Amino acid sequence: MKLLPRIITVFAALTAAAAAWGCEKKNTDGSRPSAETTAASTAEVTSVTETEGKNTASAASAASAVTTAETAVTTTAAETSTAAETAAVTTVTTEQKAEEAPEKGFGTCIDAARAYYDAYLHGNADAVYDMFCEDEIEGYHAYLDTEQSDLLEGKNAQVMFKRSKVISAINESIKRIHSIMSEKSDVPPEQWTTSIAEQALKATGETELKDFNKQLGTHFTNASGCGYVYYKDGNEEHDFLGNSCGFVELDGRWYLSYSTVMYAELLTYMDIYK
Repeated sequence: MKLLPRIITVFAALTAAAAAWGCEKKNTDGSRPSAETTAASTAEVTSVTETEGKNTASAASAASAVTTAETAVTTTAAETSTAAETAAVTTVTTEQKAEEAPEKGFGTCIDAARAYYDAYLHGNADAVYDMFCEDEIEGYHAYLDTEQSDLLEGKNAQVMFKRSKVISAINESIKRIHSIMSEKSDVPPEQWTTSIAEQALKATGETELKDFNKQLGTHFTNASGCGYVYYKDGNEEHDFLGNSCGFVELDGRWYLSYSTVMYAELLTYMDIYK
């Protein structure tokens, strides 16, 4: 089928690879007072007592008011301090989470290539998918919806190529590679290596990259393809040609080329019509 014909040109070398990623007071007086004197005295005492009582009550009330005010101030200060500390902790936690967010892409093309084949050796399909650039995924789907509508039979490419389906295809591709390994030796897949090296990566020409970007609506600044990579277990007789790949650069970061790997490897394992 015809699928991104110019991409085939951009990564021409790929097609040659085999698809095999909480006080008490007391008064004493010896004389006996008269009734009037006694009454007057009693009145005076009562008046003084009442006055003292009122003063004491007023003092107690004032003291209580002061205590309440002090408590309120202390509580407010404590609440303010707690709120400030909580806000500070929240801010620090948010900043830490932002700092801990993993950066997408790789610093160099060879780092991206090594991560790709390492994910295959360890059977990590999710890691392979996370190497893709979202811009290219969207561009590829848009291309299929417009240029390959007949192929999709009127269905939406984003649905037909959703993450779960692509990861399933990657898993199938990985199984195929591991199957070949088991046929050749008893060495477990994670102990195999690949022949990937910088010289195996072929840079894409300026014209081809321009056409590639035009078709997908992307703005990649560089691209490289890798068509020949061998899986090795230490015995040369067991070496075999593995899956090819391509990489694209955007804003200084390198990504696994979604459309290239899809064409060269994954479409073989996808049943997009289910």
